[in-house]
Amino acid sequence: MLRLAVVASVAGSGVRGRGVEHAVDVDGVTPETCGECGFDSRAWRVRDAVSVLGALGSWWRLAVAGVATSDLNTRPTPGVWSTLEYGLHVALVTAVLREGIGAVLAADGVPLPAPPEGRDAAAGEPSGELDPTAVADDLEREGASLARLAHGAPPEAWTHVGHAPGLTVQARAALFHAVHDATHHHMDVGRGLAAIGAGTATQAGRVVRINASDGGVPKVEVAGGAIGYDGLAGDRQADTRHHGRPFQALCLWSAEVIGDLAAGGHPIGPGCAGENLTLSGLDWASLRPGARLRIGSALAEISFPAVPCSKQARWFSDGDFSRIAHERNPHRARWYAWVRQPGEVKAGDPAVLQPQPG
Repeated sequence: MLRLAVVASVAGSGVRGRGVEHAVDVDGVTPETCGECGFDSRAWRVRDAVSVLGALGSWWRLAVAGVATSDLNTRPTPGVWSTLEYGLHVALVTAVLREGIGAVLAADGVPLPAPPEGRDAAAGEPSGELDPTAVADDLEREGASLARLAHGAPPEAWTHVGHAPGLTVQARAALFHAVHDATHHHMDVGRGLAAIGAGTATQAGRVVRINASDGGVPKVEVAGGAIGYDGLAGDRQADTRHHGRPFQALCLWSAEVIGDLAAGGHPIGPGCAGENLTLSGLDWASLRPGARLRIGSALAEISFPAVPCSKQARWFSDGDFSRIAHERNPHRARWYAWVRQPGEVKAGDPAVLQPQPG
């Protein structure tokens, strides 16, 4: 059970970041967008939402692994929630939205209750002491539950609407709002941990190579290009079922990891495994979800480890592409990243991990 007595003060269905509440339109007519995190509901499909929601628990566990409980309960500033408060908020909002989405999917035109009121952290208000394992369990359970509901819903039901006081709620738009709430707070968690000096440390590396293709691997070297919310200009994914989702805007890999593999006799090089940006000078093993990277003038944020597939088998002398799987060798894994601020990148540009705000 969610600890409702604890979360009553942080409940609500609006997206909040650093004390800013963003307008939310869930009528299915007005796209939901966010200038702070780059969310745009038009870039999402139901199956993309299922992927993210089903991975809330794993994202969280990777993002906070090894961070002291005291740090997870520390507010970066008096008016900003702690990491665990954000996690509990996301779990509760996901649960509330799941109930509403389920009702709308089941019956077009269903009446809905008014959404709960919510507020930001108040200065001087104690944050409380939350248990990291319990919060992770809440996120895993609620995310997986909404993902199962969405996965099993008939396609035609996503246009159903419900009616709350003064509000029309379309099932698909509400699902995408659940994704926005969760992923926006992914960003808040990463910023908060960096602000208190927890998680990944600040480091400076550089862009060794930029890689793009019209689909498939290897990706070939390009001089540079624009990085938008949808990734590197000129790059395309042939398999859009497993690639090309907003949290996969960029694929990043380490030049040092590639060099070590090549030195071990594997016929691999930059771009072979499909990374857009080959980076050097970073402690690759220190990366985790929520860590931010200033690459050229763009700002990216680590999202999830990239899962290798059989297309990478040719780059290994024994065909064993699982040696770059995160669950087996996290220090060798490629990483996907959101784009939080678009910009430009060229070979030789700085790649600054956990850059100072500004």
